Amino acid sequence: MSRITSLAAVVAAASLIAVAPASAAQMPSPKAHASGDPVTVIPSLIQTRLTRVDNAVGRLTDYVDDNDAPGVDRTGKVIRRQLAAAWRGAVYYIKNPPPPVAEDAQVGDDAPVVADQFTASFAVMESYHAVAATIGELVDGARVPILDSMSKTLFWTLDARDKAIGTAHTLDTPPDPEGEGGEDAVSFATVMPGVLPQLDDENQQIRGLQTDATDLRPGGKSLLALALAQNAHTAQTINTYWPPVIDD
Repeated sequence: MSRITSLAAVVAAASLIAVAPASAAQMPSPKAHASGDPVTVIPSLIQTRLTRVDNAVGRLTDYVDDNDAPGVDRTGKVIRRQLAAAWRGAVYYIKNPPPPVAEDAQVGDDAPVVADQFTASFAVMESYHAVAATIGELVDGARVPILDSMSKTLFWTLDARDKAIGTAHTLDTPPDPEGEGGEDAVSFATVMPGVLPQLDDENQQIRGLQTDATDLRPGGKSLLALALAQNAHTAQTINTYWPPVIDD
């Protein structure tokens, strides 16, 4: 298992990320954000691929529990391919967003609504997080060759998330002050900071495993340390692209 990175430079930065309360690692799905709010539906171009990732993660857990290395390899490939496809779908949606719904065309306040391009893109971020958190937990007790296979999928996922964040920044546009919601309308500046609590959750999990895991092999310890370091870099990137807003 190999991973080339400037570990010393970024491990120290990992301590700068505050540990937030853990949140369940769940795949994105159409849901209401609050009682009475309309259900937000992720476009099929993205959601069908995320569903395949969700299903594959379940199989991956079973294969690891069964010590089935070929199954872990096959399923890791599915996860990587479908995550890549989901983000391609998100990029298409960013470049081809749905037109605003005219006020007189709205069915009702509680009718399902199709997610805007920013919310739909964040669903992929949630999927990256779920994959990273699941593999992080499966590291405890894993041995080569399964450990190597999971390492490949984990760091592919972390790298893909970093690239997606960069793409989101490149494609970001400021809200139209005259448009719906004005300057406070949904944008990457409002949704992408939501990745930070996901990183905090992953870091909390890693630190917990480093402290209390009962069967963590040397390769697993190295994997977790590298993931923690990469998360620190990811957090710094997000804070650089979309600086925290400090209230007066």
